[in-house]
Amino acid sequence: MEQPATPFLVELLHSVPHINITLHRVNDTFNPSSTVYIESLGILASIPAALLIISLVFLLLYLLTRCCDRKPRKPKSHGCQKCTLIFFAIVCCASIGLGLYGNDDLHNGVLQIFGSGRKIEQLILNVRNQTEMVKQNLKSKVVLSELEAKLEQPPQLYNQTALYLLQDTVKMVKDNTTLAINALETVVYLTRPSYSDLTLKNLLDTYEFYEELRWPATLGFLTFLLLLCIILVIGATRSSRCALIFFSVCGLLAVTVCWLLSGIYLASAVALGDFCMKPNDYICSQQKLKDVQYTYCSSVGTNRYVLRLNESKDYVDRAKESLETATRIAIDLYPRFEMSSKINRLNNELDDSKRQLIALSAMADRRTVMEHYADATRGLCEGGLLGLTLMLLASLISAAILSLLVCVDSHTWIYLTKKRPYEDKSETAPLFPAGAASVSPSAPINSGTMTVNRTLLHAQAATSNGTGLTHGGGGGIGGGGGGGLIASSGRNGTTHGLRGLASYSGDESPPPDYNVVVHDNRASGHHTLGRLPSHASGHIAGPNNGKYATLSKQCKTLESSDFY
Repeated sequence: MEQPATPFLVELLHSVPHINITLHRVNDTFNPSSTVYIESLGILASIPAALLIISLVFLLLYLLTRCCDRKPRKPKSHGCQKCTLIFFAIVCCASIGLGLYGNDDLHNGVLQIFGSGRKIEQLILNVRNQTEMVKQNLKSKVVLSELEAKLEQPPQLYNQTALYLLQDTVKMVKDNTTLAINALETVVYLTRPSYSDLTLKNLLDTYEFYEELRWPATLGFLTFLLLLCIILVIGATRSSRCALIFFSVCGLLAVTVCWLLSGIYLASAVALGDFCMKPNDYICSQQKLKDVQYTYCSSVGTNRYVLRLNESKDYVDRAKESLETATRIAIDLYPRFEMSSKINRLNNELDDSKRQLIALSAMADRRTVMEHYADATRGLCEGGLLGLTLMLLASLISAAILSLLVCVDSHTWIYLTKKRPYEDKSETAPLFPAGAASVSPSAPINSGTMTVNRTLLHAQAATSNGTGLTHGGGGGIGGGGGGGLIASSGRNGTTHGLRGLASYSGDESPPPDYNVVVHDNRASGHHTLGRLPSHASGHIAGPNNGKYATLSKQCKTLESSDFY
């Protein structure tokens, strides 16, 4: 059978230089049991690992420079960075799609290997079971037959020579059948694996378990990368710091995993290319894999299964010849006995066994097994290797683009300013703005500040006339013998944000939100509220030179609870 042409991808991967740690070329024949060969694959896998270290160092230096640069950026300057993020995120999604396609091709190729391997395993199992069945039929229906017991009866036509010849012929039938059974027992023994042998079933079960873990894990990781790119696009379009920071953290982890996977894919692709150059040599070198050795690796005339089955078929043919001779003699010696029916049953059983042995020989032949091995090799070295190469390219491209995206993304979210929180302007507005002193009492009041100013101006006028703001015989609000009123907010004693202080009369209590400060000026005999009156002569002591009312030691702060 002619060997198929070697695919170009196999030759390309096999041509990758294999070097050891001393940078010398080594043998590139696939041999996983060789430490030198494994060392050369490890050096190839370390190339993406070195690129990972370089990208992480570059990213670290870049972030250090960004942390030192605190210059403000205009919002319009982020447009180019956002467009760059969106463009390369789309390119990264395309490379991830290439990885998904390669993962599917690799999975299909591996499944084709498992399918062909299961066919070979089922073929060997059928050979063993059918051989066991033929052996039991020959043993129970031919060897243990009652033909000899019938021949022990005296014949009607006594012929001592013919009788001895008949007995010897029947004995030859059983002896040949026994030899055929022994040959079949050898086939059963060869097809029955021992504990020390590496069976095809164990290999398939092991690799199927690994593939059941690898395929969904790779699919999940690539899907996670797609979600990261989508989050990046959303964060770039909406200028979301939270989304961009999330991509920076998870993207750094994704970059690390992508570079590491690139190393694994590179070493695996090169090793698979070396295997596919001469797959038969490696398969036939596995002596513990007897199923492969006896079926595929043996030549047309050296298949142990076929040799033992043909040997058993030859013994069955000899038994049939002896049985035919015994039939002719028995009919002459025992004409009245029903010898023909018994001999016919034995003959039919031998014919059936011969047909089954011929079918088993064709089933175990190398030419039949080679079809399954060719399908398995084609699935691994064409579809599987192509998928693995696509995954390698996708992983390398994704790792490089993600490294770039992490850098640009970090540059973007660092300079995105946070939104200013809502500020209560009533708390920060000045109580006495510029020009408030010149406002007349009759001026219109538009805000809480103007209301307080108007109230204070009325209080000044009343104080200058010597009347004060009293209640009931000179008693101030809140008690204490005629104290003046200064309204203040309940927070810090200032007059910020007061509204409607002048809206209640002397007989009413102030609102519960306000505190009332009473300035008891007992020495001068009058009460002041707000700005003190101006005097042409004399200097009024105080920290503000008498411009505004001050609190002395006799000041009393009344809380809202004092009015109830």
